[in-house]
Amino acid sequence: MADWAETTGSAEGLSLFRRFRNLLLGALTFFFFLFAVSPLLLIVYVAWDQGKSALNWNFVSSMPSGFPLGSEGGILNGIVGSLVLVVIASALSVPVGIWAGLYLWQDGKSRSAGMVRLLSDLLLGVPSVVWGIVGFYVFSTSTGWGFHWGFSALAGGLTLGFIMIPIVTRVTEQALRDVPMSFIEGAYALGATRWQTMRSVALPGAMAGIGTGILLGILNVLGQTAPLVFTNYYNTGIPSSLVGSQGAVGDLAMQIFIYVHEPSQLLHVKAMAASLVLLGIVLALDLGIRLMTWGSRKIAGRTR
Repeated sequence: MADWAETTGSAEGLSLFRRFRNLLLGALTFFFFLFAVSPLLLIVYVAWDQGKSALNWNFVSSMPSGFPLGSEGGILNGIVGSLVLVVIASALSVPVGIWAGLYLWQDGKSRSAGMVRLLSDLLLGVPSVVWGIVGFYVFSTSTGWGFHWGFSALAGGLTLGFIMIPIVTRVTEQALRDVPMSFIEGAYALGATRWQTMRSVALPGAMAGIGTGILLGILNVLGQTAPLVFTNYYNTGIPSSLVGSQGAVGDLAMQIFIYVHEPSQLLHVKAMAASLVLLGIVLALDLGIRLMTWGSRKIAGRTR
């Protein structure tokens, strides 16, 4: 009887210790989470505090005007231009990045796959200003070899696309590796071909991770200014073409950069308001991609 009571007391003490430990670790986790996101929250607060006075429907639906340019009107050119650049960059990087990730997943131990992985890692480390210079000589300049498109949306978008490719590639490979191997082996055991397994099992299972990789790439290029200085720069209107002298587009990140460096206090306020709009676009893209990947998972779950 004494042994039973002693054992019961030890179990209760151990249970109490575990609850205390879980509570302590949970509190520390929450504290460090707040510590990690506090810079972001501070940036959002400062942008909201200084830019909320300029936020209205006219700000997001009209073109910049007045003197200095932008003191009147809004940032519609920057919103349209940013979306155009993202679409062009994604049209290049998403298919190429997903294909490369599939290749690395399928033949990850081959020598050629090792070279592709090494090249992808090297491209991830290339500074964006270097991409801008390369994009200038390949797409924009009117002398030497290249496409001679001038400062244009196509030149800027493709340059941003090359920045996105290694991001989408590596995240796609990792997302495919996270798919349980039993799913893949089960498909092969049922007689599915490699293509059928990839299309019906691997890709649907990795869709959430692939969507995250695409989102990370888009968020990366949305904040880029250095590559656009050499390939697109900035347009205060809506372009009539994607190439040539009328092909440049506006860009929110570049617009914020220009406004902040102007001596006008009003433009500084508009730069903060434009930062809030850019954060809103990022949030909308995040929710949109998550909804699409959630829908793909549901469809894949019904078909399996």
